[in-house]
Amino acid sequence: MSEYRKTVLQLRKRVSKLTLEQQKQILKIYNDTITDLSRKATSPHTRELTRVWAARYAREVEKAKIELRNELNKQIRGSIKKGAEIGTEAEQLIMHKIFKLAGIKVDKSFNSMFGKVQDNVVHDIISGNLYKDNKTLSARIWSYGEGLEKDIQYIINQAIIQKKSAIELAKDLEKYVKDPAKRGTNWNKVYPGLVDKAVDYNAMRLARTSINHAYQTATIQSSNMNPFVAGIQWWAANIHGRTCELCMERHEKVFPKDNVPLDHPNGLCAMIPHIPKSSIEVADELRAWLDGEDNRVLDEWYNKYGDYFAYKKI
Repeated sequence: MSEYRKTVLQLRKRVSKLTLEQQKQILKIYNDTITDLSRKATSPHTRELTRVWAARYAREVEKAKIELRNELNKQIRGSIKKGAEIGTEAEQLIMHKIFKLAGIKVDKSFNSMFGKVQDNVVHDIISGNLYKDNKTLSARIWSYGEGLEKDIQYIINQAIIQKKSAIELAKDLEKYVKDPAKRGTNWNKVYPGLVDKAVDYNAMRLARTSINHAYQTATIQSSNMNPFVAGIQWWAANIHGRTCELCMERHEKVFPKDNVPLDHPNGLCAMIPHIPKSSIEVADELRAWLDGEDNRVLDEWYNKYGDYFAYKKI
């Protein structure tokens, strides 16, 4: 049912937009964290940078690390939920059209089944059930907070060795959150351990991947509740320099809907529910079954989901 391809690709654009918005929020979280630490480094009581001062300041860094982790967790969880919501929209539209053509009215239970899919997808990603390492979202974010603390301690130690003032340290902290190419040539001499490190890269990568996996998994799982979906068609982004060889090999390939691979980290590919028949043919088949015609596939589907469209985990 290629008639839905355009709709699905439009939904994939919304996932990209959501990802971009999330990246802006993550950058703001890091900027706010570093700005606050920079301000505290230049308090009226700070005359010079000493080991004693660094030990006291470490408490502020610890607080900042915890706040950073909490904010990242909150933001990424919210985006995962939105990604899952977008992922179920294609199937909602498809089934609404089929039911309407067959003369079937749907009630609140129809929409509730997609809510169950969304909740399960969010849970599987946050809990780590979706991944082989079973690592939770909080555990992944925890490491980013630890990395931030380690980097800041490194900057402080180097600043003390270089006999920098508190104001100079504050300026360097503000440079730390910038793109590595915009930190200036002197940065590499003073902080050789942070030459090419983008402070927010891992968090950005986690957000992009989590949103995309939420979208794709929700698409797959909601498609499992449509008896007319024969599989999931992989649709590569085909962006020059961004689409890998594996994704190009998968392009337009239809996978069984209970055995669809997820995209790699930073992926941009779309998942299209594949229905070989036209919407008219599907509606006619559904109508005939409701009128008493034998249909083993629809019998099995009804036994699984019935009036409540119960959730089926893949």
